[in-house]
Amino acid sequence: MRLFWAKPDQTYEEHIAAVYKAWKETIQNISPLIRRMGAQYGFSEKRFLQSSLLSVVLHDIGKLTEPFQRMMEFARRGDKFNFNENYRHELASFPFVIKGSVVLWKQSGPLIGRLPLEAMAVVAHHKRLNTDLISFDLERLKEKVIFHEYGLETAFTLAEDIFRQEGYSFPAIEIGLCKNNPYEKLAEFVAGDIFSKLIQKTDMEAARTTYALLKGILHYADWHGSGKEQVNYSLKTQPQALFEHIEQWCKTKAISFGGLRPFQQECATTIGSVIAVAPTGSGKTEASLLWALNNLQEMGGGKLIYLLPTMITANSIFRRLENYFGEGNVGLTHSTASFMFENEEDGESGEAIKDKRNFLFDKTFIRPATVATVDQLLTAGFNTGKWTLLETNAANAVIVIDEIHAYDAWTLGLIVETLKHYSKLGARFMLMSATLPESLIELFIVALPSAKIVKDQSLLDSCRNNYKVMDAFLEDSLDMVENAVTKGRKTLVVVNSVKSCQEIFRQLKQLNPLCYHSKFILKDRFAIEQKIEAADLVIATQVVEVSLDIDYDVMFTECAPPDAIAQRAGRINRRRTKIDSQIFIFKPSDISKKIYDPSAEKLLEKSLQAFTDAGSELTEADILAIVESVYGNRRLQNNSDYIDAAGQYTNTQRRLMGIFDNMMREDRAETTRKIEYLQIPVIPTIFKEEVMGLPLSKRRGYEVKMPYWYVRKHREEVGEVVFCDMNYDNEIGATFVSDDEVSSMII
Repeated sequence: MRLFWAKPDQTYEEHIAAVYKAWKETIQNISPLIRRMGAQYGFSEKRFLQSSLLSVVLHDIGKLTEPFQRMMEFARRGDKFNFNENYRHELASFPFVIKGSVVLWKQSGPLIGRLPLEAMAVVAHHKRLNTDLISFDLERLKEKVIFHEYGLETAFTLAEDIFRQEGYSFPAIEIGLCKNNPYEKLAEFVAGDIFSKLIQKTDMEAARTTYALLKGILHYADWHGSGKEQVNYSLKTQPQALFEHIEQWCKTKAISFGGLRPFQQECATTIGSVIAVAPTGSGKTEASLLWALNNLQEMGGGKLIYLLPTMITANSIFRRLENYFGEGNVGLTHSTASFMFENEEDGESGEAIKDKRNFLFDKTFIRPATVATVDQLLTAGFNTGKWTLLETNAANAVIVIDEIHAYDAWTLGLIVETLKHYSKLGARFMLMSATLPESLIELFIVALPSAKIVKDQSLLDSCRNNYKVMDAFLEDSLDMVENAVTKGRKTLVVVNSVKSCQEIFRQLKQLNPLCYHSKFILKDRFAIEQKIEAADLVIATQVVEVSLDIDYDVMFTECAPPDAIAQRAGRINRRRTKIDSQIFIFKPSDISKKIYDPSAEKLLEKSLQAFTDAGSELTEADILAIVESVYGNRRLQNNSDYIDAAGQYTNTQRRLMGIFDNMMREDRAETTRKIEYLQIPVIPTIFKEEVMGLPLSKRRGYEVKMPYWYVRKHREEVGEVVFCDMNYDNEIGATFVSDDEVSSMII
């Protein structure tokens, strides 16, 4: 009897059996979400499971073709195969699944209208799908594909048996469908007007979200079945065990631990969404994790997704969560995550690390817990990448968004729409900030009306640092910095541009400072981050503001908006054990005004005056009052970027008819951040010989973002690698090749 192969090491029957097993494990974990969505969109759990199982048992039936089986024969022998001779198996599966969808609709009633979402999930489970069918260009030129009819009979017998095990009746599907031209069938349905007419008669949001769940579950089953892995869906750690881990972590950091503080206890025991306002160093991270575990227990399981503003902060939190929850249970997803892991794995090859970590699981929130930048979740609303998996996992998650104040109006508009969308499906959110104006709290309450507001009142009423506003510019007062360092005080200098950071570093070089900003190549920046905590003098830009766990004695800073000043001040006397910690605030430079005051709102002028008027002994509540006084009249709801962002997801999804993939981000507004000062990653030309023989993952370590206008003048392309002429030093980072090219180079 002939064997048919789904993979070089799995027969078709073995593969479907493994995928079915993974499907059952996934359904066991995700059934609460299915019930919630069914209640939202009007289908029963049983009806959904029939459709989901149909997509699973038929997703690879298109592999039972002559070209695919020939490709498997070549692979099993280790021979090279001409992939142009293959026929995409998911396309070959389409006629069978769409017929099954129609029969299911007739015998069990609709899932979402008359849309064959099962067939759409199958045809798109490997390649992106849009109405131009560009993913199937090769198949467009082929008249037909020849199936092994005995293989089809075997596949249908297997599918019927699996349906019978679940107590369902398998829909009758004719083997004769193999005579159809799959491309023409798909083109008629998708590129013609059949789908567009059906979606117009259907609730598009219901169709999109249900399709995402069907396809997301198919990915879970297929990926785990192919990898012969058990589904590790949700965290197993109990709240009490986490409490003990936190106690141990505090000991390693020499932090006194006397149990949970009232703020942490209130967050931890709140069931449902939370808006948490507490100063830096108040233990918000641990409070959020305890909240997450308690809510996951109450939900019956789900994902923990921890979102931050920047890659640096995500790296730091990832290490802490992996320490708490164990290796393999926490994913990290951002554009440089793979480079970070390669640098931590003692010289293991990129392939070995890839096999060990499974970055695809990291990128799609499949791990029980994931740490990411907020952009990773926001892109799902634009139908970008593996958006269906992001949607599926986020809809069944507790989601922490840290430093929620740190986003501009555009990104906040997307965040608010995201809160509305996922909370409606049952996701729970914890929004955290040290400085959250009442206007923002009001905005989030509209999106999360049942959220509880928790404030750390005991710390808000305490004074941590002494503040002094200086009638001088920082660069003219470096003797004060030198005096502090000479007296043995751990000193932090924060300026608003890379150029200023580098210049002050040069002037204080004799004090052995550490220079920290965004204009280092990735591997140098990674090395600098490991040294920050031990350094006696750090000169930095805004990159120190968010989630860095460092503790200094004194800070000299250029004036910035009050929330930024508060975040910078959070690096001083972080443990609240010092009695003489000081913050010196200096007049803003002209470059600072260009960075923070492009609309001439006099934001820095107001900030400097507010700190001047407030005095020196400021409590955390006093600082919040300063934030309120500077931002109090701002209403984000009236901001054009916020308004446009609030409608952008709807515009994009309408253009894509809900379920199609965003092939090229045709709309320039389909971005998670509004960037007026465009920067692109390049490699300094001095590293040209060093990197040309390296794989892509290693080359990433030599990249630095530079202004687009500068790169256009100084670029050199070698194949796909973009080099850029610049001065580069591993102590001060990148600078322009000539002094007359002036730029603020912020961050």
